[in-house]
Amino acid sequence: MALKKLFTQGKIGPMTLKNRIFMTAMGVNLAEANGDVNDDLIAYYEARAKGGTGLIITEITQVDPVYGVGLPNQMGAYDLRHIAKIGRLVDAVHKYDTKILVQLHHPGRETTGSLIGGRQIVAPSAVMCKVTKEMPRALTTEECEGLAKAFIKGAVISQKAGADGVELHAAH
Repeated sequence: MALKKLFTQGKIGPMTLKNRIFMTAMGVNLAEANGDVNDDLIAYYEARAKGGTGLIITEITQVDPVYGVGLPNQMGAYDLRHIAKIGRLVDAVHKYDTKILVQLHHPGRETTGSLIGGRQIVAPSAVMCKVTKEMPRALTTEECEGLAKAFIKGAVISQKAGADGVELHAAH
């Protein structure tokens, strides 16, 4: 078989994967509006783990509920209450010897004011977004430092939930 290596163990750093089949991150929009993982989201990822995927990377997971919403029903890793809820997801995926990474995200200028309570979107610079056609406000140095801390907090929440790691979505 030409793809036999696909079904062999692989490693990413110290993490051993049962195979080399990855599910990359994609927005599935199944979480609660407040970022909580729910039964629908767990069932979605659990079905992929049961199907044999070696590594799952979650959908974009917000680290900032004020300016960092990219989807209406997006996972969150910004509040300590998320630890238990993400933990349920991790446990469901781990039952099938599948590893899971939480993709931490802030949309920057690629969101809309309607997703963030009518506030002006924010970005590193005040440059119009070609996708949303909205003008962001430039973040202050202090806000950038706060955002870096929010990513750290999201990583700690993911770690405490038992995730195998995080992926930083740093495109926006």
